[in-house]
Amino acid sequence: AARIKPLPANVDGAFAGVLHDLGFPPLMAKLIFMIGRVAGLTAQVTEEYTREKPMRIKIPVVYDGSPPVEPGEPTGR
Repeated sequence: AARIKPLPANVDGAFAGVLHDLGFPPLMAKLIFMIGRVAGLTAQVTEEYTREKPMRIKIPVVYDGSPPVEPGEPTGR
């Protein structure tokens, strides 16, 4: 017999089940999850700026895409 690994339960999984039972569409549930994440991220950034030096990693990058199109210039589409 095949053994099935149990899935670890977390708050997001339980909350997704509740939203599904309440009839929320998946896209709306995703929005609700994002709102919660934004609140936490905002609090973290605010704390960094008020208590300590912000931790930002700046990685140098080189853009290798198409050159920018000037206004009024045809885009080639």
